[in-house]
Amino acid sequence: MRTLNELVRPVKCAVMTAGYITFMLSPVYAQETQSKDVVVTASRIETPLSMVGSATTIISAEEIEREQAREVIDVLRKVPGLSITQTGSLGSATSIFMRGMNAHHTQLLIDGVEMADPSAAQPSYDFGHLMVTDIERIEIVRGPQSTLYGGDAMGGVINIITKKGKGDTRANASAEYGSFHTKNVKASLSGSQQKVNYSLSASYLNSHGFSAADERNGNNETDGNENLTLNANLGFAITENFDIETKLRHMRSHIEYDSWSGGQAVDGNENMYKKETSAYLGSNFSLFGNRLKNKVGASYMISKRDLYNGNSRGQYYDGNKRKFEYQGNLNLIENHNLVFGAETETEGSEQAGIDKSVRNNGYFLTYQVALFDQLSFSIGGRVDDHEEYGTHDTYRVTGSYDLADLGTRFHSSIGTGFRAPSLYELYSPSWGNTALKPEESTGFDFGVEQLFWEDRVTLDVTYFQNTAKNLTQWSMAGYQNTARAKTKGVETGLNVEVLDNLNVDATYTFTLAEDESTGGPLARRPKHEGTLTLAYEPIDDLTTDLSVRAKGRTYDSATSRYMGGFAVYDFKTSYKINEVATVYGRVENIFDKDYHEASSYGTGGRAAYVGVRTTF
Repeated sequence: MRTLNELVRPVKCAVMTAGYITFMLSPVYAQETQSKDVVVTASRIETPLSMVGSATTIISAEEIEREQAREVIDVLRKVPGLSITQTGSLGSATSIFMRGMNAHHTQLLIDGVEMADPSAAQPSYDFGHLMVTDIERIEIVRGPQSTLYGGDAMGGVINIITKKGKGDTRANASAEYGSFHTKNVKASLSGSQQKVNYSLSASYLNSHGFSAADERNGNNETDGNENLTLNANLGFAITENFDIETKLRHMRSHIEYDSWSGGQAVDGNENMYKKETSAYLGSNFSLFGNRLKNKVGASYMISKRDLYNGNSRGQYYDGNKRKFEYQGNLNLIENHNLVFGAETETEGSEQAGIDKSVRNNGYFLTYQVALFDQLSFSIGGRVDDHEEYGTHDTYRVTGSYDLADLGTRFHSSIGTGFRAPSLYELYSPSWGNTALKPEESTGFDFGVEQLFWEDRVTLDVTYFQNTAKNLTQWSMAGYQNTARAKTKGVETGLNVEVLDNLNVDATYTFTLAEDESTGGPLARRPKHEGTLTLAYEPIDDLTTDLSVRAKGRTYDSATSRYMGGFAVYDFKTSYKINEVATVYGRVENIFDKDYHEASSYGTGGRAAYVGVRTTF
């Protein structure tokens, strides 16, 4: 493992990168919102959640802290419609399947920057590297979002918004130690003075881990993980109607992993060094008495992966993404808004046999209206002009009808998606196919949210369905458009305030995911999946949470077999000593359950962690 000093060294590179693209202007979805009743991602402007037609989940900073989350997937596992698969120990490759769609159909944004790696075979984000570092909120919008966010959002969007400095200078720090010799420390500094706000944060994780390959198959070598993540946000309010903002992020990790051999995962000496750097500067400005709000922006992201076997360097994968965009929000009359914009994005990939780039220009327009304080809807379209595939159009329609007197809200959406083949799928020397067609999809959902028992019970049930064609799959003959897929199911969320100090949260997702080209199931999409959490505060300043995460049997294409279902129980507690310090601890997998998320890859047994958080 590399030392902390070695990991800190790339910070200089991140700062230099920010200087290179000195003047970026932030799009609306990077703005910070304070209320769980307001969402940005669903329409690219701040919208009350009661007016949003798309199925949306918001995770606040307070919920992340109570969850004692170390990795972002720790909180995403409790979101309905999301199924998460991690192939081994801490930091191992992790995929998210939203509503049964492929992992590369979910777009991850961090402060407005698209994070999918263009050098990957099918570009998606590996969530195994994503630590919880100074996050203000996470917004998850399910269903096709290509009209708003482009081709990578065929299945949905996960938008992470980091904290913005405000008020007096504050410092926060935490330190945690636990099983597998895991050490996790975090620190942040934030505040504002006159027209300047700032927020700086860092997190460092080091763990010996456990064997990525299942120990029950005789694999005893531990696979460790080291991760350093840095964030820096700086904003300037030039005038009341004009501000400039910059956001920097750098992540560097070293991960030991086990690969596939002889039909199963086996111990090996493989390891990977990964770096991610993103830079983002921004401004919002208003015209015509705030009737027209403008966002103009640019972003830059680079990702580098170097694979080793022992000390011998093997493959390398370098990806980069540059994006420039404009967005306008025109208030025609009260409750009638036009959201429109244009963007140009260039993706590049350099690896053995490939040194290519491709540009895509996108243009979108959405009309959003609210009527009678009950009915709201939006209708929008987008045209993408791809350098290799020409023009393609997508659309999206959403609606929400709120019967407040009855505590009932109906919400629905329908949309289409388009994804051009990746640079690897097109130009890989061994597997590339320049005759590939773009992937296309159509999806819709309809849901009902109902309040009961003097609003102490909230139940939300949503039916969804997606169809996709021209899906790109790998075969010994190379990548081919051989697959058609259909997914459908029901997402359910339930919250019950039993007592003032006792709360119940539950989620359940039923998913049928079928490969229509073969008639078989799609891999790693369980039919049944759910969570249940009991949150109890027996006395002031003491919290206790008992939770269970369950998943039904799941088909794995690597072995053409089903993995058995499982239920894993966790317990968390924290005690606020005073306004400065809080101590906390948790036990994961209380009953030491043996289970698989990916065939023959190991999962953690019973583990315990303790820590302290401080605020100054």
